Amino acid sequence: MKKSILIFVLVLTLAMPSAVLAAGAADEKTFVYATYGDVKDWDPSIAYSLEVYLLQQVYETLTYYNAPGAKPLVLPGLATSWEVSEDGLTWTFKLRQGVKFHDGEPFNAAAVKYSIDRTKKMGKGAAFIWGAVAEIKVVDDYTVQFVCKNPAPIDIIASGQYGAYIFSPKSGEKGTDWFMQGNEAGTGPYKVDHYEKSQEVILSKYDEYWGGWEGRHFERAILKVVTEASTHIQMMKSGEADISNAIAADALPAMRKDPGVEVSTPPVWRNSQWLLNTKKAPTDNLKIRQAICSAFDYQSFVSAISGGLASVPSGAIPPNMWGHNPNLRIYKFDLEKAKKLVAESGLSKDKLKLRLAYIGTTQFYAQSAQMLQANLAQIGITLELTPGPWATIWEQAKNLDTAPNIQSMTWWPSWPSPSDWLISLFRSEEKTLFNLSHYANPKFDALINEGVKKEGVDRADATKAYQDAQKILVDDAVAVFFADWKGRIVKRASIKGYVHNPAYDAARWYTLYRN
Repeated sequence: MKKSILIFVLVLTLAMPSAVLAAGAADEKTFVYATYGDVKDWDPSIAYSLEVYLLQQVYETLTYYNAPGAKPLVLPGLATSWEVSEDGLTWTFKLRQGVKFHDGEPFNAAAVKYSIDRTKKMGKGAAFIWGAVAEIKVVDDYTVQFVCKNPAPIDIIASGQYGAYIFSPKSGEKGTDWFMQGNEAGTGPYKVDHYEKSQEVILSKYDEYWGGWEGRHFERAILKVVTEASTHIQMMKSGEADISNAIAADALPAMRKDPGVEVSTPPVWRNSQWLLNTKKAPTDNLKIRQAICSAFDYQSFVSAISGGLASVPSGAIPPNMWGHNPNLRIYKFDLEKAKKLVAESGLSKDKLKLRLAYIGTTQFYAQSAQMLQANLAQIGITLELTPGPWATIWEQAKNLDTAPNIQSMTWWPSWPSPSDWLISLFRSEEKTLFNLSHYANPKFDALINEGVKKEGVDRADATKAYQDAQKILVDDAVAVFFADWKGRIVKRASIKGYVHNPAYDAARWYTLYRN
C-alpha cells in the first residue's frame, strides 16, 4: 500500500536506453505501461508499494470493491458468493470452481487458507488487514470460513489491493527468494514470461484463465521501467507506451492538445504529507512541529505547484473517503504565528537545524520542499534538503539514527478504509515500516483499535472513533498534510475499456483493448 505506501513513487537510478524503448513497442496485441520504478517486492505476502501495477495483472483476490456509488458494494472475484453469521464473527465464502494457478495447481479452499495464513504469519506489508481473523477453516474444497475475534468486514478486506492475493501453495513453499527472482504463482489473466531488473516485465496471456479470452483483450503486456520524465512524454506522444504513470502536472496541458492522447483527472483516495519525526530533536518539540505546519504555504502549493490537481487537506483522510473528519482545526500559512511558536519552543537558534528527505525525481516534492525551506528560514529554522531514491530514503527513515526530521510521503489505500491510513502511517510500531513520524500515542492507538472493531458492525461508531483519532493527529502536529490529489490518467486515445476505481491504484489490463 500505499501504500505506499505510501509512498508515492519508487525511483531507480538506471535510465532506460533508447534501444530498449524501441523493443516491444505497443501494437494491436501488445499493451505497454510505462512506470517510474521497478518491482521492489515480488512476494505477494509482502509487496506494499508500486508492485500493485504488476500484482493486479497476475494475481486475484476473493472479492473486488466496486466503484463508489455503484451497486453492489463488493463484486465476486475468486469467490462467487459469501455470507456472514448474525453475530458478524463468521464469514463463509463459496469459491469459483475449475480455476488453476499458473503453475498448474488447482485453486481451492486450501489455497485460500494457505495464502492468507502465510501473509498473516509473515506479518509484513499489509498483513495487518487480517488482524481480526482468528482462524481460517477449510469446510470443503470450494468453501472456506473466516472466524473472527471481533466483527470485521471480511468481504471488503478480501478485496484489498495489498495483502489479499491468493497464490499457489506449491509455489509459495519455495519462499520469498523464489518470488524475488521474478517468479509468480497467481490465477490472473496474465503470467510473467520475462523479467529484466530495472528494465521491464513481459507478460503473456494465461490461456487457461477462467475468465476466458473471447472478445477483445491484449495477448501481451509490457511493464517498462522509465526513470526519465521526458522519456515518458516522448513514449506517450509516439505511441511507444499506451499508459504512463509519470506525466508531470505541468505537462498535462500539452498532452491534452495531442489528438492521440487522452488525459483525465478523476477523484482518487490519495494524499500527500510531510511526516514530522516526533522522536528526533528538534521536531520532538511540539511547538516546532506546529511552527512547521504553520510555515507551509498550502494555497501556493495547490495553485502554483500542483497544477490544479490538488486541494488543501483538513487531515490524514481524503475528503471523499468515508470516516473523514470535516471539522478539524487545520493549520494555515501564518509566518507570524510560526515565529511565535518557535519562540515558545524554548530552543536556541543553534538547535533549529532540520533535515528533510524526499524522492528526488518527483517535481512536486522538490518544489514544495524548496518553498518550505525558504519559509522556515524566515522564522529562524535552517532546513537541509536531501533528495534521493525512495528505497534509500525509506530505509534511512525507518532507523532513528539515520532518519530525517521531515520525510516525504504519499498514501493510497491497501483496502477501502480510513484505518489503512491511520494504522499504516501513525499507529505505534515495534519495528518501523511506514510510521516514519515514529509516533506513539496510546490514546490514538486505542481509538484506531476501537474503530477497527466497530467497522464490521457499526460504521457510525467506527467513524466517530476514526474522526477523534484524526483530531489527535492534528493537535499533535505529526505531519504537514498538504495535498488531497485528483487522479492523473494519461493514456493513448486508442485504448478502450479503462475502468477507474479509487479503491485501486492500478486498473486491470484484462479489460483493455485497442480500438
